[in-house]
Amino acid sequence: MGLKIVGFASLLVESDSKEERREYINIMQENTDLLLQLISDILDLSKIEAGTLEFTMDHLNVKSFCEDIMRNYDIKEDKAVPVLLASNLPDYCIYTDKKRLMQVITNFINNALKFTSEGQILLEYHLNENSQTIEFSVTDTGMGIAPDKKEHVFECFVKLNSFSKGTGLGLSICRSIIDHLGSHIGVESEQGAGSRFRFTHLYNIKDEIL
Repeated sequence: MGLKIVGFASLLVESDSKEERREYINIMQENTDLLLQLISDILDLSKIEAGTLEFTMDHLNVKSFCEDIMRNYDIKEDKAVPVLLASNLPDYCIYTDKKRLMQVITNFINNALKFTSEGQILLEYHLNENSQTIEFSVTDTGMGIAPDKKEHVFECFVKLNSFSKGTGLGLSICRSIIDHLGSHIGVESEQGAGSRFRFTHLYNIKDEIL
């Protein structure tokens, strides 16, 4: 990946075409982003294995939190399909790590964007009163997951598609984060009919202080 960046930097210097230079810059930016993500994922994985991944717990308004995530995708012009938040969602408050929870949800959405060329991606949540948990889910209308890969998607270095961009570490890190929060992560998928990645989070009515 680093060699690609250096190679295209050399081509950028040699090219006189504005169109070619713009294309090389876009490729360099894309590979730089992938390299930074790889470094970040490896650092997180190392901290997880060492038991030193930091969690900062505080009260969080779930609806406002999800709306903030949506704003980040509203300004992305290069996404193939719309990223939506389900309507008429209630207000809940949970005690959690906002940064780590956002890491999980954005990973779900970014993965969905890689494999969804038409339709939509939907973020939603609902309360399960029996288990006193809130279930978050990201559902796409993409290519789905092959049956032989579905049970392995949360393992390290497993990629849903060998041609897709990414490190193969994101979903494994998501599982570790959700495990630390004492919750459960999972996926339902049918090849050719999309996927639904989900996780639960403990909910305590006493946290409703916002």
